[in-house]
Amino acid sequence: MPENGTSREEDLRRLLTDAIEVQLAALKAGISFWSEWIEQTSAFVQSASKTLSNINAEGQQAKDVLLELVDAGRASVRSMTEIPRNTATRFIEELDRLDKDKEAQAAARKATRAQAGARATGARGSKARGAAPRPRRAGRVKS
Repeated sequence: MPENGTSREEDLRRLLTDAIEVQLAALKAGISFWSEWIEQTSAFVQSASKTLSNINAEGQQAKDVLLELVDAGRASVRSMTEIPRNTATRFIEELDRLDKDKEAQAAARKATRAQAGARATGARGSKARGAAPRPRRAGRVKS
């Protein structure tokens, strides 16, 4: 019964750990989404501000400047549509990285257990390796 309880506790611990890892990966992806959105929006605002200042200047044709603004708007919309795809890719990469880390930890634990097991059987299996037999204990002698 204690083994079953330990296994159940271990399963619950793994489940909660996995849920927290997914939640953290989602938060990281959300942060990257908003960071990229801010960068793209900032770039468009700078471009639009420059274009508007050029419209107010006397030297250029308003039509050409407005076409530049429209092109900048199109480029901004295209880049904005890439943001969700990039965010999803980052989220999946983070989950994959977490899986690889878990596999590496499990392999390390397994190797540690195997080494400990080899040491334990090595002490018991000395006869098989050709070591000298243990001396007999003094005791009753059979007649």
